[in-house]
Amino acid sequence: VHVAEWVDGEKLSQSTADDVADLVNLGVVTYLTQLLDTGFFHADPHPGNLLVLDDGRIGLIDFGQVKQISGKARATLGKVMCALATRRRSKDEPWGVDEDLRELSRLGDELGVKLADGAPDPEGPAAVSMWLFDDAREPLPGGYEQSELSPRAPAQSLQSFPQDLVLVARSSVLIKGLAAKLDVKWSLASKWATTAVDVLDLDAPGVPRTNRARRLAAGAKKRCQRVLAPFVRRRLARQREA
Repeated sequence: VHVAEWVDGEKLSQSTADDVADLVNLGVVTYLTQLLDTGFFHADPHPGNLLVLDDGRIGLIDFGQVKQISGKARATLGKVMCALATRRRSKDEPWGVDEDLRELSRLGDELGVKLADGAPDPEGPAAVSMWLFDDAREPLPGGYEQSELSPRAPAQSLQSFPQDLVLVARSSVLIKGLAAKLDVKWSLASKWATTAVDVLDLDAPGVPRTNRARRLAAGAKKRCQRVLAPFVRRRLARQREA
């Protein structure tokens, strides 16, 4: 069944609204609710697919590319966000102290991220997580650089990346690019960590819980259930008939 709906709005990347930073944040929370709570998400959130509607809501269009990830991967991703958001820094280690980098490296290994031989550990795996999910203006450990075109970009050290997470990584890079284009300085991880502890019920000291994120997650889950329920019932009926 193919369903389409027309929505009127302006591209978020071209918005002149005074609260554009809040709108970007709303878009991120919407995306995170899909990713971390339901595990079924819009995998192409480039600037042209996010609209600001007349009533101030965010509209997502073009669901031609969607992806589903497992509960285990969602939980580990949530832990990565929390580890990035709460890592300790020092004057000599502005990217994070060694103990926290080692935790990021362990979580990267749990996700299935593999670096090429000779890549520094724990700096290499930690830099990959920071590059994907943290502030694009922050320094990276191990001599790595934020620019995707640099030979010192963390992606250059990757040997393999889990197939299930390729679209997650692509989506996070697109969202970070949108924030940079709108000159919104922030860390994705700091925004995502709060949502992660709420919807995944993680134990992460230093990361606050918010009832707002919980309500958004519950509402999105109910809407997804209403949409998917008819398809599930029809499929079960066909299986019984067979």
